[in-house]
Amino acid sequence: MLLCRASTASACSLALHDWQLKFFYKIPINAPFIPLSEIAVIQKQFNRAVTDRLFWAVKPGVLTPFNDFIISFIDGWVSKVKWIIVPNNKSVIKLARSFSNDENKPLIVGSDKNYLKIAVFLDANSNNNCCQIVLAQDSRIRCIFQDPNKPWAQEYSMESWFSLIFYRLPIPGYILSFSTYPIDGNRVALYEDHPLVETLLSKKMLMRRPDLVIDPYSFDFPDLPE
Repeated sequence: MLLCRASTASACSLALHDWQLKFFYKIPINAPFIPLSEIAVIQKQFNRAVTDRLFWAVKPGVLTPFNDFIISFIDGWVSKVKWIIVPNNKSVIKLARSFSNDENKPLIVGSDKNYLKIAVFLDANSNNNCCQIVLAQDSRIRCIFQDPNKPWAQEYSMESWFSLIFYRLPIPGYILSFSTYPIDGNRVALYEDHPLVETLLSKKMLMRRPDLVIDPYSFDFPDLPE
């Protein structure tokens, strides 16, 4: 599913939405459900494989046992290496030092301060008939790679998300789009129903976006509250 790529003529970029936040809830979670941000950070730094082992320091989460299966659907070399989950109470610095004498050094990644954000937006331009549900993950990510020629250590505060846009009912036949971020640093449309969008536009049930402000790569919702 996550191998899909965004179209340059995004269906929802044809409509002009005025998203109004109607519901927001933020809760702490043990671990990211899907390590999209972690993979995006690493692949931005290294566009080629640099190791065959990745140690991920993170608290066990609901989907942790299925981590290998989940990331296998994500494109890129990072999803092909062996992910080894270790308790996040072990310092990523100490963990990295424990491999200082290894010839084949692993990549060390730590994820903490994880939060799940749930938001519901209604589109004022469609009389609140168009709805968007957003599931976002916030994480602090620490990465260390002890390459003797190009050592790397960074800390990031990252957000990843999934967005479902539908008209009136979130069932097949009414879904406009399903998107995620980040894949290769970009927003990606996993599913878009172009005929449905065009039909709603022709019936003036959605507002058409003027040509001058079409931006198929723009995010679909306003910034979420902290």
